Amino acid sequence: AFSAANATPLEEAIKDVDVSGVLRYRYDTGNFDKNFVNNSNLNNNKQDHKYRAQVNFGAAIADNFKAFIQFDYNAVDGGTGVDNVTNAEKGLFVRQLYLTYTNEDVATSVIAGKQQLNLIWTDNAIDGLVGTGVKVVNNSIDGLTLAAFAVDSFMAAEQGADLLRHSNTSTATPNQAPFKVDSVGNLYGAAAVGSYDLAGGQFNPQLWLAYWDQVAFFYAVDAAYSTTIFDGINWTLEGAYLGNSLDSELDDTTHANGNLFALKGSIEVNGWDASLGGLYYGDKEKASTVVIEDQGNLGSLLAGEEIFYTTGSRLNGDTGRNIFGYVTGGYTFNETVRVGADFVYGGTKTEAANHLG
Repeated sequence: AFSAANATPLEEAIKDVDVSGVLRYRYDTGNFDKNFVNNSNLNNNKQDHKYRAQVNFGAAIADNFKAFIQFDYNAVDGGTGVDNVTNAEKGLFVRQLYLTYTNEDVATSVIAGKQQLNLIWTDNAIDGLVGTGVKVVNNSIDGLTLAAFAVDSFMAAEQGADLLRHSNTSTATPNQAPFKVDSVGNLYGAAAVGSYDLAGGQFNPQLWLAYWDQVAFFYAVDAAYSTTIFDGINWTLEGAYLGNSLDSELDDTTHANGNLFALKGSIEVNGWDASLGGLYYGDKEKASTVVIEDQGNLGSLLAGEEIFYTTGSRLNGDTGRNIFGYVTGGYTFNETVRVGADFVYGGTKTEAANHLG
């Protein structure tokens, strides 16, 4: 017999459940000159309607323990040409699933399971690289977050060409990634991220170190300083250096250690914003990389989105020396919608035969 004597009311059961989510619609289309070399990373979609939805549930399941699960829906309805298909029948799948243990006495959390990595070398937006592993985060020092992580598997299929070793030269040669990696191992790393009041402003430094077995030892430094000058003008200066030393498996005549230097200054006043910055990265004779996935978490230092998806200029493994300077400007309406423009000057030099020219 069934008994409801000890049943928990629904309101009681869900009161400690945190629910959040994201809904995104993106219209994607691109058109290139017929003489432009075909490239699988360029935006050559034809009237694609892209739908993305994520629903997150987090709940305390015991003292100091919380569980998190994320359901994801990702579909594309093609417009014209070979992409004129509908795959809206795709259902939700579990994208993230992890357990968090927190010890308040030592201000430390341990996160174990399938989780979005959110490193400086990976995209931190809603479609960033997911891996299965363990992350330890400590906040016992005021203004400083310390983290260590170990990852032993990656959800590579979701990223496609955005992931290192999958960035194809062209659709005609889908398996010819410029940065060739036969296999990858575990990823281990640590980070120190600070936030301090300094000279009337905010100073935010970051230091990242990681070793990806069979690929490279990665290191990165990022620092940003923001303050208010004159009457309500917010000024920010940010710089970053990302580099790596290749593992012995890749230490050959076709690969080189990666280096990226970036600097950007920006101002904001009454909804208006403007910035001036520059980038230097890559090798014109050998393939190199500065990030693991897509553009990494470097969005604040980049301009000209399509540049980083063209042959020779990709951050996630390519052959080409790149120097770019840029100016951006825009206006944000009601602190929600920004309209702006980027002007980028520079170019790519490479000895690769399949460069776009």
